Amino acid sequence: MQMEGGWNLDGKSPSVFDHAYLNKAAYPTHGTPYRAANHYNQTKQDLAYLGQLGATAYRFSVAWSRILPGCTGAVNQAGIKYYNDMIDEVRNQGAEPFLTMFHWDLPQSCQDQFGGFQSPQIIDAFANYAQVLLTNFGSKVNYWLTLNEPRANCDFCMHRPQFAPFTTTSDELYYQCMHNSIIAHATVVKAARKMPGGDKWKFSLPSIMEWHDPDPAPTSPTATEDASHIRQAEWYFDPCMTGDYGPGIKTARPLIPKFTAAQSALINGTCDYVAVNIYSSFTNDLPPNPIGEDAAYPAQEIDDYQFHFNMPYWPHPRPEGARALPNFLYKRYGKEIVIAELGYHVPRALETNFAQAVNDTLRVDFWKLNAPQVIASVVEDGVPLTAVLAWSLIDNYEFYTYEFRWGHIAVDYWDPSGNGKVNLDTGSLKRQVKNSALWMSDYFKKNTKSPFNNVVATGTGTSTTPKKTSGATESLFAGLFAVIVGSLISML
Repeated sequence: MQMEGGWNLDGKSPSVFDHAYLNKAAYPTHGTPYRAANHYNQTKQDLAYLGQLGATAYRFSVAWSRILPGCTGAVNQAGIKYYNDMIDEVRNQGAEPFLTMFHWDLPQSCQDQFGGFQSPQIIDAFANYAQVLLTNFGSKVNYWLTLNEPRANCDFCMHRPQFAPFTTTSDELYYQCMHNSIIAHATVVKAARKMPGGDKWKFSLPSIMEWHDPDPAPTSPTATEDASHIRQAEWYFDPCMTGDYGPGIKTARPLIPKFTAAQSALINGTCDYVAVNIYSSFTNDLPPNPIGEDAAYPAQEIDDYQFHFNMPYWPHPRPEGARALPNFLYKRYGKEIVIAELGYHVPRALETNFAQAVNDTLRVDFWKLNAPQVIASVVEDGVPLTAVLAWSLIDNYEFYTYEFRWGHIAVDYWDPSGNGKVNLDTGSLKRQVKNSALWMSDYFKKNTKSPFNNVVATGTGTSTTPKKTSGATESLFAGLFAVIVGSLISML
């Protein structure tokens, strides 16, 4: 959804986002996902940036409603062909595909039929959808991510809704949504391991985490996930690693449902690697800004589009977590680590036109701080960090607006009249490689080695940037919901 557009083309049915934003009276200031970056109609051109920048991995999301328009039932063969062609092109460009099955764009048909993720019926519906993906794409994909950020989906789309389907629920239903998501993930993985070729597939349940130093959990039983990476791990990853929520989160959040013995056996061991999304770090024993951080960071304006919470600028882009969280997670679980998202959006006050978006100095500064941290986690700390997938490859639709641009390829969303508006679906959508992508391509080429053996690309992207065809190890995440540029790391 964030990139594709084509919301009603070739048999696709509406997602909950498509359905909600048809009501402009209810959401007058929001951008719409109907066109997005028009990736659906220029997929091959966009994927050429992978080869051009020397990417060796690419994470993309599949639109459930493009595969199964009725939630379950008849398969849309046009959707199967689209993603088969996409995967082929990703590999043609020399990149390893990381396939995300679900990133919040639930088919409206699922919502209408049984209430979506708040109902246990979502478990069988999602397992049925996943079976279609595994059957059709399993010969080409090794790395699978089932449901992206279940907590954020259950909270921001349903519990305290900022995004579609905008259903306000009780705390109990919020926790049940999380519970259903974990069981749905496990149901998919256990079935997949019995399929032909299932022994080569690796699965994870990607979740967002924040680094907190010091973490209050060891001394405060009531500390919640809001201020503790330990509690986050106990809620988000412990179930698929150990078969149950960690004891601390069960104390802090007593309304979290209990797994039955059968459910515990089902979910135990269903994450083959840890896929963690990292955006914020809170390091309380250091100065407010780490050494070298640009003075413009703390000047970022209030995000008045976060109308439900009136939140300050998000994220809190300190670099410590890019090293500390992979270390913490590897020590806790002993598993391969993938940073499934890592990125930064320049404050919109500093990006009022396309040229400013291309010259993204603050994003370059962000990577100058964060890239050495992920390198150190491998070289100095010995963390088996397979991939760092930076959010995002191209500027995309951020669930209700085009104001927040995370991409490393600029997309022109600005109204041609010069009024500075980006949510009118009137921009040219032309692309251009940003300075941050050039910096990353050069840095990771010099400092990393890809763990994959894909043929190096012969990219022919539309930018005038010189093609890089040697061992650059950037990983690009793209697809339905967003795209990533990051670095693939292996032990050096």
